[in-house]
Amino acid sequence: MAKILLVVANATRDPYPVFPLGPSLVAAAARARGHEVVLWDYLFETRRGGTLAAAVAAHAPDVIGVSLRNIDNVDSIDLESYTGWQRALVQEARGSSAAPIVLGGAGFSLMPERLLEEMQADYGVAGEGEEAFCDLVERLERGERPAERIVLPRTPLPAARIGGAPPDPELAHFYLGEGGMLNLQAKRGCPFHCAYCTYPLLEGRSYRSRAARDVVDEMEMLRDRSAADYLALTDSTFNDAHGSYLEIAEELVRRDLRVPWMAFFRPARFRPEDVRLLRRAGLSAVEWGTDAASDATLQGLNKGFSWEEVDESNRLFTAAGIHAAHFIIFGGPGETPDTVRQGLENVERLAGAVVFAFRGIRVLPGTAIQRLAVEQGLVRADQDLLPPVFYHSPEVDGEFLHAALAASFHGRSDRVYPPGSASVMARAFHRLGYRGPLWDFLLRDARGGR
Repeated sequence: MAKILLVVANATRDPYPVFPLGPSLVAAAARARGHEVVLWDYLFETRRGGTLAAAVAAHAPDVIGVSLRNIDNVDSIDLESYTGWQRALVQEARGSSAAPIVLGGAGFSLMPERLLEEMQADYGVAGEGEEAFCDLVERLERGERPAERIVLPRTPLPAARIGGAPPDPELAHFYLGEGGMLNLQAKRGCPFHCAYCTYPLLEGRSYRSRAARDVVDEMEMLRDRSAADYLALTDSTFNDAHGSYLEIAEELVRRDLRVPWMAFFRPARFRPEDVRLLRRAGLSAVEWGTDAASDATLQGLNKGFSWEEVDESNRLFTAAGIHAAHFIIFGGPGETPDTVRQGLENVERLAGAVVFAFRGIRVLPGTAIQRLAVEQGLVRADQDLLPPVFYHSPEVDGEFLHAALAASFHGRSDRVYPPGSASVMARAFHRLGYRGPLWDFLLRDARGGR
């Protein structure tokens, strides 16, 4: 049995603090294999005056795992990189213990070799960590020192083994108290080919869908054991062509669970009766994977749907009383002054929804955007992408784009640009005890408080 200190190296709380689902699942997997695990969450522990050095001294771990959820805020306007303080946190652990340090998490998996070098850690787990991390820990426990420093999962975790465990009570209480939600996954993987996206690189290109009863069992457990009164489904895309998402909705209605929840949806051809089912099942809010505002730029991002589908999806869900937010990137492939104007006209017609606008696309290794940026001479093929680099269409001037967005969104609480400008309002509502994304409050303010 190994003693493991698992560090959650996430400091961001905008627009709401995100419960560390991935590290919690890895911790549960390690405990199931007989290891002693202490989960040390940066946001929680520093709030109550703790330090990582003190935690290392108190627990004397055999292995220290550090989970990197994000490496920057992907906001070209108000850019914030996290790798500096994350490196300092790793070095704080290094200075307090001779235990091997293993990096992991979604952020680490984006460019594992580069981040292992940057953080000066010993090993890293890229991709799903439940089995790969435990396997590495047990090799280290046997005295092995693997030559391969980056460890990959042997095979994708079967859907039946993707699940959750009751979260640490103190940690759950903290995140709920900070306005956040408890979260879970109904499936992993993504079959789509969006030009900027890393989900297929992290989770694979085919869905691994859990049984509806297992998902709802977990939602019920989070409600009953952790007092969760708002939940988030963190699938890359909740609605799938096979309809497993509707089976979850049917199971929720059958059990009358009555816990509001949110999820990420892809615009599609929805049937009105399916939207009504989702509302009865407790769906309270949707984050739409819209990403572009015109047919030309949707095609440039290889989204695979039309603006007509965006408009119709928005209309159906908002008419059902489901709060909606669209996250739209301007300046992507195919963007021109004409598509900017057309896109803003399209966005103007998205009634009953909050729209967050971004400028430029974060370039990440292995994505179609990286390949396009190299082809267009915007980045070098060997360029270091750890310092954030953004793709901006060479056909549209940055100052023109900024002015157009600022003018179109000016004075509207339901149109947010720059994207971080709603953070102060969100934090204020969370301090009052409200949960989740708070789009209903932005919409209420836009309607004059009605």
